[in-house]
Amino acid sequence: MGTAMQAKAVVCPQQQVSILSVLVTGTGTASVSGTCSFNVSLVDNGDGDYTLTFLQPFARVPQGVATAVTDNIYCKIGTTTVSTMQILTENLSGVATDAIFHLIVVGSNSIDQI
Repeated sequence: MGTAMQAKAVVCPQQQVSILSVLVTGTGTASVSGTCSFNVSLVDNGDGDYTLTFLQPFARVPQGVATAVTDNIYCKIGTTTVSTMQILTENLSGVATDAIFHLIVVGSNSIDQI
């Protein structure tokens, strides 16, 4: 019959996933609140342009999703690095506009990939 099969070790490193959820109030004096707000700092770069800095950088570039609370606004994720994420908010005409929005960030604290 055929040759004997040799068992191989299964390697599945833990991805050490982290999820951050914050509420960004970009109207007036920009601020961040929520249970994960102590893990980030916020910079208001101008109308509808915010940079969130992660106090503990991720090992790999995280993914984010933002949802506007302010009516008639949409959010876009801009430039993202292991330590920062830019969020842009615009009105329905495409004009940069300050807004309030929820942000969820999902990242890994492991450099290994599946």
